[in-house]
Amino acid sequence: MHTHLTHLQGPRSGAIEPTHNDMHPGRGVIDMPTRDEIAGRAYDLYLKSGREDGQSDRNWHRAELELRTADHRA
Repeated sequence: MHTHLTHLQGPRSGAIEPTHNDMHPGRGVIDMPTRDEIAGRAYDLYLKSGREDGQSDRNWHRAELELRTADHRA
């Protein structure tokens, strides 16, 4: 007799599987940047832009994108 498990009861319910957004073509799963790495890059972008106010969200998202799509992180 088979027992049917719901998706919440399955043995992998706590596992996080990569999505297509976490994959880098031909290289598998990439490391997600940490909050500190994103903050550091966003600050660099802020300085590079001449300390332009009102751009923190744009800088944060750009920094995250750059770090997520980089071939490797230092």
